[in-house]
Amino acid sequence: MRNTRGIVWGGLLVILGTFWLLRNMDLIHIQWNTILPYWPALLILAGAILLVTKSGSGVPGGFVALLITLAVFGGIVNRTDRAFDRHNDDWNFNWNDHDDHDHDDNDEDDHDDNDDEDQDDKDEEYQNRHGKKPVNGTYNYEMEDFIQKANFNLEGGAGTFTLNGTTAKLFEANTRSNFVGFLSNTSINKLDNSATVNLKMEDGNVKINNGEVSNEAKIHLNEKPVWTVDLGIGAGKGDFDFSNYKVEKLKVSTGVAEMDIKMGDKLTSADVDIEAGVASITLEIPGSVGCEMHMDGAFNSKSFDDLDKVSTGLYRSPGFDQAAKKIIIHYEGGLTSFKIKRY
Repeated sequence: MRNTRGIVWGGLLVILGTFWLLRNMDLIHIQWNTILPYWPALLILAGAILLVTKSGSGVPGGFVALLITLAVFGGIVNRTDRAFDRHNDDWNFNWNDHDDHDHDDNDEDDHDDNDDEDQDDKDEEYQNRHGKKPVNGTYNYEMEDFIQKANFNLEGGAGTFTLNGTTAKLFEANTRSNFVGFLSNTSINKLDNSATVNLKMEDGNVKINNGEVSNEAKIHLNEKPVWTVDLGIGAGKGDFDFSNYKVEKLKVSTGVAEMDIKMGDKLTSADVDIEAGVASITLEIPGSVGCEMHMDGAFNSKSFDDLDKVSTGLYRSPGFDQAAKKIIIHYEGGLTSFKIKRY
């Protein structure tokens, strides 16, 4: 039993340590959507070893336990979508394991100019292939003068999500999908001068053909209210720029995703709460704002600009106590890469 336990934990540490070392050295780039669906192969291999190995051998038994442990972990990660109202396996998230998210401004401009044209071509191709049009939607709600506080809740399943810019509306979004649409609603409370906006993917039996899936939402919020934002994204990519908004509270829940989040300095204090499974997350914080970071998670690759370690899991920027504006971050991650950048 002792040998088996040692092989399991020792093997896990060797595998995880090797993975993160090669990853940080930029020697490997893993496409998770290609690997994760094949976790049952580890169970098959474990069973085959048991069939051909004599009982009483400690090393094969420990190795089998290691394979089963890895299979269980792979199965849990592959099924993370169940917690985010997603449906079948065989996803293709188009997420490569890259840490560098910096792009040349000119390249971004070129991409913006060609986005609509490229998407129109994809929509036409999808319609010709499957005999039905993609599900596209436009949502917006008027901004009322009395609204001082607002809540925005996103339940996004899998896909690409962007939030930036400003709008004269309270909220507006343009969505594209080749399988299901989105649902959106808003409610107004005049007693406390507030509004709540919800945007959610419809429930549906998603079937991905030839590894192709298009699920996209482009979102804009009004810059006047003080916002509380709740983002739930199962998998894919998210690019959220809150620098123009007064975000008082931000909660992010994600499974297997690549997330870029940019905070602003519009308020004297803000709270950021992040829960991640297997993800790559970059959080940008203004250099003029004091930053405090509370981190919980055993297998996290981290890089924090301008933050000093105070104690286990606690980091602060220099002069945090005297800072006129502060952002406090609570982060809980499974197997993640997490960066804090100051700008």
